[in-house]
This record gives sequence, C-alpha cells and structure tokens, in this order.
Amino acid sequence: MKIKIIDLLIKNARGEEMPETVGFAAKIWIYVPNMQDYFCKDEPTWLFSDWLGEIELTHTFLNREVEIIEEDKRIEKIDCASHIGIDLSEAVCNKLNEVIDAVNKLMENKK
Repeated sequence: MKIKIIDLLIKNARGEEMPETVGFAAKIWIYVPNMQDYFCKDEPTWLFSDWLGEIELTHTFLNREVEIIEEDKRIEKIDCASHIGIDLSEAVCNKLNEVIDAVNKLMENKK
C-alpha cells in the first residue's frame, strides 16, 4: 500500500495513527511516536525533519509516495461465546472479509 508524503504529513499533524514502517528513497523508516517522525534504520536521518528541511517543498516532492510496510498479521478465529447477544453474522462477515483481504494480498504478491 502506498501513501503520498503530503498525506502522511497531514495524518501526523492531526495526531492520527501513523504507519509503523515505511519505505522511501530505497530505505526503511520506522515511526518514533515521541518525535512524531520517521527514523532511518540505516543511517541517523529523520524523514520529516531532515528530508523536508534540506529540500525545497515542491508540489512534486510532496506528491511522491512512500510504501507502507505492513507486518503480516495472523487471522484470529471467531470466539462465538463473546458474541452472545449480538449479531454473530456481522462477526462472521467481518472475519470473512479479513480472509478475502489476505487472499487478495497473496495473489497480488504472486504477480
């Protein structure tokens, strides 16, 4: 999944949940919440502070995309006992959609 740098900056400014790991400029960047910035694993560089401080903020740069690197998550089983008194079909649909998303992701990675 990709996101534009400008959209990442907007999420950060709004205090929204940030992707934990992104890929940009052939490097891996890890989000550090207390700094509200991404730190490069390979060198002591910050994505927002260093990159945006050194270059002119052009429309072209802000529209460049970073790759959101998601960790694979295990699909949990449905606990029917925890759905007593609520619509179990909604829980089943949500879990089925999770499985469909995982299968679609696997199919994309095959290409």
